[in-house]
Amino acid sequence: MRKTEDYLIETADHCVKLARAGREIADELEAMSNDLMAKAVELDTTRQRDEKQPDTMRKAARK
Repeated sequence: MRKTEDYLIETADHCVKLARAGREIADELEAMSNDLMAKAVELDTTRQRDEKQPDTMRKAARK
């Protein structure tokens, strides 16, 4: 094969590898986002529950 064909084939292979890596990174970022959102909801729920408790119960829960 000539140099041009080799270059095009190598570049095409590189593009496929980058596309696959990009999808993997996107999937990992989405999973991280889901974990962060779940933690935010958990913390918000805990905060709201604590705000509804009388002061005496909050102080006892902290001990």
